[in-house]
Amino acid sequence: MAQVTSSHPRQDFSVFAKNEAVTVAQTGNTALIEVDTSCIENLAVEAVVTGQNLDAFVVQGKVHPESTYVTLASATADYTTPNSPIIRASGDLTGITAGATGWFLMDVRPFYSVKVLASSGNVAGSTVTARAIGR
Repeated sequence: MAQVTSSHPRQDFSVFAKNEAVTVAQTGNTALIEVDTSCIENLAVEAVVTGQNLDAFVVQGKVHPESTYVTLASATADYTTPNSPIIRASGDLTGITAGATGWFLMDVRPFYSVKVLASSGNVAGSTVTARAIGR
């Protein structure tokens, strides 16, 4: 299914995004979700994994629409002992097991957009549903 993003007027500006049942291959990193963060301060993302465990989870950001993405978090310690811009995470996201949900919260004030990628730990691949909210 294609990614869906919407914004909802509230007292503060909010962004909601989801990408359901993304097929994640074992080779390379597959984009799970990409969120325009230019009008928000914090972003929370959850990844629901089915099929096979993940063996990589990467958060990237870019500061301008014409910039390229740079990796902000990809190692176990980036999630288990987070340091800015990752504020908090549910645990080691680099190895989310099948049937589990992992999440993180990050400060996105310096970024135009954020993208999350992952790879499967098995040749059979994984399926991931990614959801996000930003305020």
